[in-house]
Amino acid sequence: MNSRRRRSGYVLLAVLAVMVLMVTVLAALSDHSLRRALAAADARLRLQQRLGAQSIERTLLPEAAKVFDRLEAQSDAAREMNGVAIPPVKQIRGAVTIGGVTFDVVLADEDAKLNLNQVYHMTGQRRTEATLAKVLGPIAGRAVRLLPATGPMTAAQADSGNGNRDDDSEEPVTEIPRAFRSWGEVFDLPRLSSGLGSDAALPAATGELTCWGGDGLNVRRASETSIQAAAGCVLSDAGARRLVSRYRDNPATSLAILLQQEAKTETERLRLRRMLVETSTHFSLWIDASVVARRSLRTFSVTQTDQDGFTKNERFSF
Repeated sequence: MNSRRRRSGYVLLAVLAVMVLMVTVLAALSDHSLRRALAAADARLRLQQRLGAQSIERTLLPEAAKVFDRLEAQSDAAREMNGVAIPPVKQIRGAVTIGGVTFDVVLADEDAKLNLNQVYHMTGQRRTEATLAKVLGPIAGRAVRLLPATGPMTAAQADSGNGNRDDDSEEPVTEIPRAFRSWGEVFDLPRLSSGLGSDAALPAATGELTCWGGDGLNVRRASETSIQAAAGCVLSDAGARRLVSRYRDNPATSLAILLQQEAKTETERLRLRRMLVETSTHFSLWIDASVVARRSLRTFSVTQTDQDGFTKNERFSF
């Protein structure tokens, strides 16, 4: 009798052990399945972020030049009709939600921003840092950390550039090397995000600055702050302020007349021609694709159209 009870106890223990093992295996399988499901959902959302950003980029960026040309024409027409100057538009913000993903978009005219590469090659690193401090303000200015890829051009090299020669000249053109090719060579990005209280601070901080501009700052769309900073690379502070004041008093004045009025020498006029223009060929698009409780996907794309009509694109992910 006791032997039979002992055998029953062994069987019960074996059954309990098997049940514990089964529960453990099922829990592990359930956890594995849950992790796979979450990974699949995360992969789906990341794919949705990437495809959505690419679709928006392909739709908006090729049309940027037409969009800003139309806005400038509307502004000019309103000024002629009402006699009131309308602030230039150099960037457009918007947002759209598709399938649970919110895409915050900033379409901008890069030639309406101060070109750091031009400032650097015209004035050197110390004055570039001083110019950035004025344009950015104290908070973002403290995050500036210039890491140029090349040294500044000499005065002779800078003066041989495209803006300092007649259109029919056959002299060789010295192109400005890109000393700053990304924002990581301009800012300490973690410090910038910490100082501005957001890891999406870069688009806001760089609203007046660019590393991707073309032949100069488009005065028709740039802010007075940027125009004064660009002119200040050539003129005294007082001269740069006078140039801005002349332009503000008569926005319809051609750039050639404006420069002739303010430049004291032919060298100053030619250098100002290098810093200031009236057209744009470089445009950019920031896209922040965000999902609640998920990591955002941020992209920055720039398009450039050269004199032959060819388009070149650059794209960065953050």
